[in-house]
Amino acid sequence: MHAPSTWHYGLIADYWAIVNLDAPELNLYEQHLRSPVLDAGCGTGRLLAPLRERGFDVDGCDVSADMVERCRQRVPDATLWVSALHELDPPRRYASIVCSGVLGLGTTRGQDIDALKRLYEALLPGGTLVLDNAETPFSWRVRGWGKRSDGEISLCLRVDAVDDGDRCAHLTIRAETPDGRLEEHALTMRQWYRDELVPLFHDAGFASIDVLNGVNENTQVYLAIRQ
Repeated sequence: MHAPSTWHYGLIADYWAIVNLDAPELNLYEQHLRSPVLDAGCGTGRLLAPLRERGFDVDGCDVSADMVERCRQRVPDATLWVSALHELDPPRRYASIVCSGVLGLGTTRGQDIDALKRLYEALLPGGTLVLDNAETPFSWRVRGWGKRSDGEISLCLRVDAVDDGDRCAHLTIRAETPDGRLEEHALTMRQWYRDELVPLFHDAGFASIDVLNGVNENTQVYLAIRQ
């Protein structure tokens, strides 16, 4: 198995900037956000850009410099920087932090736990962390290259290894353009469940945790309040 890693670089970052634009959860999240807001794991700006359009004061960070650069192209005046969540050290504190589709990507279990502590410290007193988590049964299995999705950038996925004990899948994605550019990137993806996460939020210092149903099936949204 390869080390924890993410694939959000190069052509994959380009692909995300082109196709990953919808934000169906935005109306739900907006009800629980107050400025200033940090989009932790902002990617190419899928949530950050429309939140700013709705009048929120939003900064963003992401572990991938390539994703941050695509986000900066979309929102040139935003405060953006490169950081893993378990190393988060923002330039200011926030009334709200949104963390969507990030926990468990390209990290170890210990780094995920450290990330919750860093997110807590990044909040102002009384601030809210809005974090979503998919809680489908862990069913990854090793398999070869899947079906290729064609377009401006074509993608196909392979499952290289599965650690059932850690509920972690090790994946490789291949990206190709019509002019022959080809890249492969690795990703580790870990699954967390509610009965694990709620105690970890408390251990990180959060005073209260509410769990809502997300807009996508099997997704739960955690609202964690800093003391």
